[in-house]
Parts: sequence; C-alpha cells; structure tokens
Amino acid sequence: MKMYRAAVTGVCLITAAVLVAPAPASAAPTSTSQPIGSTQVSVFDARLGVGTIVPPTAAASVIADYWTPERLASAVPVPTPTPTTTSNTPRPAKPGVQRDLSAPTPARAAGGITPKVAFTHTDGRVFFRDPSDGKNYVCSGGAVNSGKRRLVLTAGHCVHGGGGKQWMQNWVFYPGYQNGAGPAGAFPAYQLWAQSAWFNNTDFHYDYAFAITQNNAAGARVVDRVGGNGLTINPGRPFVTFIGYPWNFAGGEQQAFCQGQLSRRSVFNSDQQLNCNLGGGSSGGSWLRDYSDANGLGYAVSNTSYGLNPDPQGPVYGPYYDGDTSALFNSAENASP
Repeated sequence: MKMYRAAVTGVCLITAAVLVAPAPASAAPTSTSQPIGSTQVSVFDARLGVGTIVPPTAAASVIADYWTPERLASAVPVPTPTPTTTSNTPRPAKPGVQRDLSAPTPARAAGGITPKVAFTHTDGRVFFRDPSDGKNYVCSGGAVNSGKRRLVLTAGHCVHGGGGKQWMQNWVFYPGYQNGAGPAGAFPAYQLWAQSAWFNNTDFHYDYAFAITQNNAAGARVVDRVGGNGLTINPGRPFVTFIGYPWNFAGGEQQAFCQGQLSRRSVFNSDQQLNCNLGGGSSGGSWLRDYSDANGLGYAVSNTSYGLNPDPQGPVYGPYYDGDTSALFNSAENASP
C-alpha cells in the first residue's frame, strides 16, 4: 500500500467529475454486532401529516413530493456529534490484510456525466426528516460500487437515530450537489442498513451505514449514472481525501475537500483520526485513499462520524472499517433489487 511522508490539511472547494467495480468479497465479522435493515421505507406523508412505513414503490412518490425546493432549503446540517464515550465495547482493530471489497468504476457511457478535475458527481448530499423532532436535516454521502450498483455510504446517524430512536424518514441522495441538485437528480431510499451496535447502543465504532437506493426519475441506478467509489476494509492509516459538504464551507452548498494522513485516535481506541476542521453537514462524507483528481474517485476507508471539540474545530473521527463493515456491505448488496 502506498504511504505518504507528509499530511496536508485544509478545506477547499472542488470544482466538477465521476466513477464503479468487482463483486464484493467476504470477510469474517470481528464482533457480535449484526447488520440490520429497515426492510421497508420510513416516510412522512406531508399531505396527510402522518409518518408510516411503506414499500419502496410507494415510498418513491411520497419522497419526491416531500422534497420541495422550500423543504430542501429548510434542511439544516446534522451537527457533528460529540459523544462522551465513543463505544460501549471499546476494542482495538483486529489486525488483518487490507482487502478491497470493490474498486472505483466510472459512470457508464450511455448515461454518464463527463468527469472534470477535482470534483466528483459520485459524492453528494443526503437529505432526511428526523421523526424525533420533525425537522429536516442534511448529511454527506457517496455512491459505492457493487454488482447491483445501488449503494450509498454515509454515517449511521444519518440513517437512524441510534439507541431507542427510529429510522430517518424521506431519505434521499443528491449526487454531485452544487448550489442545488446535480444533473443526476435524486435517488430515494429503497432500504437503509446499519449495525445493531449503532441501532441499539449508539456505538460510534459502528457509525457507518449503507442506503440501497431506487432509480432516479430517468430510471437510472446511481452507480450507472454517476459512478461509484471502491471500498476497503482493514485499511491501516492511509493518506486520504475527505469529500463532503461541511456547513463551515460555503454554508454546505458547495462540495469541499480536506486531505491528511490518518492516525489512530489512541492506544485504547481504534477509530480513525483526521486533522481537519469539518463542521456539521460533513457527517457521512467519504474518506478516500488513492483519490484521483482525473476522475474524482477513490477507495472509501472511513467516513466522518464525530468530534470531541466544539463544532467545527478538529480533529474529526471516523470508524475503522473491518469485517463488520464487510458484513454490512454484503447484507445491503444482497438485499438490493
């Protein structure tokens, strides 16, 4: 694996790109946490004023009707969590050989988007309604390549409220967002997947999630339309490029990046540490090794999860992807239509 001598930090605007990969590999889970899927879709029907659980086919129209320009504008960034404890089951990452579950792949030529340097249509903004307070929120996320080409990687707290709470409602992904929806449009949720350790215990070691998305209005799958990043487990501590939408850069309306060498949070905690000042809205943003300015793709090795200092002071922390991540990826892929 390529190593870098120095880290560069800072948050900058990226200007415009695109990428997808091989079938998933399997890896043994490293804990007792188990993948949990939403089965159906949690929605809030604004016309009826009620929340309910509906099949994906019914959810698509409810979600499309809900996200008016006014509601998109009303969405506020999820504040970067500052947990007092980062895990109910603190443990070091088990050693293992780096394994790529998927490799980056560009959008298919038939419906793809022309890549431009230093911007990616593969990453974008996630919008949802939190049923616990009835407010609209925004996170970051990125399409991940898989055989069925429907998965989006984000933070666990961007799909489910954690212990004692619920699945987020009206979840939708806008890839390539830049001062408004990108040219690929919106991809509503088909199912949401998280780890039971997050679902039941709000354990930040497992603050990652996969959304299975439905087609956009033109009938395209997300990875076919905008490409997909690869996914690496047991990644070590590589040099990475963060891609996302922190509120402290252009109010979260423009795609931003920050680069740096990952480190271990502490000898007692295996979480990934990135020395960037990322404000709310960056939650779920991809941390990519081997990021390419030529095509805007890389291999996801973690995602923005939490901070310990006041938002947006750095550093920020993300989960260490291991066999549990592989199990969640495979479960979401197997459940995809």
